[in-house]
Amino acid sequence: MSLSKLKASEIDSAEAAQAIFKAALEAVEAGETQKFSDETVQQLMTAAVKLFAAKVEQEDRFFSPILGPGELVTPTDVVVTVSEILRAVNLNTFDLAMWFNRPRPPGEEEGSRDEGSS
Repeated sequence: MSLSKLKASEIDSAEAAQAIFKAALEAVEAGETQKFSDETVQQLMTAAVKLFAAKVEQEDRFFSPILGPGELVTPTDVVVTVSEILRAVNLNTFDLAMWFNRPRPPGEEEGSRDEGSS
């Protein structure tokens, strides 16, 4: 049965994420990004952004939004993605700077990010 026919409560999110993660990395490495439609990438990015922001806000903590900073994702990957996300929601670098400099909860200053997940 395809994932699209299952109810959200019936899907093992960790298994689904791992399968998508593996398929995406294989497509990138093979130069076959066309295997993922623009809409599929938009759905994945939207869900990831919403989930990450909700976890940070609801759990009142910060953790790295990516695996192994500097290993899987390059600075160019980050800048291309962040730039397009900012454009998509009509923000600019001034808006980004205001959010970037907002205070963090005590004990979560820059450089002390929780690398795990809960």
